[in-house]
Amino acid sequence: MIMKKILILFIAAFAAASCLNGGSFKQSYTADITFEFTNDVYSQAFKDSIYVMSTTDEAFYYGSYPVFFYQKQLNGTFQGGLLLSYLKGEANGELTKEEAANDAYRVHATTGATGSKTYAVFHDNPVKDMMPKHSVEFGYKGLGTFSPYGCYVNNSTLVARKIKEHFQDGDKLVLKAIGTTASGAKTETSITLAEYSEAKDTVMYSWTAFQLSALGAVDYIDFEIESTCPDVPGYVCIDGLLAGVAIEY
Repeated sequence: MIMKKILILFIAAFAAASCLNGGSFKQSYTADITFEFTNDVYSQAFKDSIYVMSTTDEAFYYGSYPVFFYQKQLNGTFQGGLLLSYLKGEANGELTKEEAANDAYRVHATTGATGSKTYAVFHDNPVKDMMPKHSVEFGYKGLGTFSPYGCYVNNSTLVARKIKEHFQDGDKLVLKAIGTTASGAKTETSITLAEYSEAKDTVMYSWTAFQLSALGAVDYIDFEIESTCPDVPGYVCIDGLLAGVAIEY
């Protein structure tokens, strides 16, 4: 498979209400971020690939949204944070296909969330210098609010394999979302991606809603993956980020 390096510029549909009043500008809308290509030519040309950004700009964004997604590169190679993927895996927990080189970035499902073609993959590199400062940033800090509602998450195929091979009694895999305001105030929420014990043996094998409303209005979102098993790497697939955006100046 070919790793494509491009700066993704998306323009997605959104519901907006805006007005000019006494020289001020006000706009509020719901950002529905699906990581989809708007041009089907791209979706055909780049299918079955993963995408990292231009080495001169380690953020990608949707043209209509003041929301940026970040990654860290070293010598042009992706190290941590978020990238985009078109790779698809198997459904219902099946792991019959032969292991492939890019399974870390392959969702363990046959489509993106809600049938979408493209989705994001977050890699939590244990070497913190290989991580971006933030995962997600609101670009209009001081001029408005960014209030995440939720997103969909799922395990990657590599993570599903490693859980099956290495999880023992008491092991657990958790995704945390940490919201931070420009002043430094923090909020946090989490979702369990896998858990194994005598009483419970659960692994996320389908796109699952991750509620983010507990974060409130934030300027940054940072994802972190916590695993009790060092043999299970820190990857998770993310799609369908929904947030309320309000801008005034």
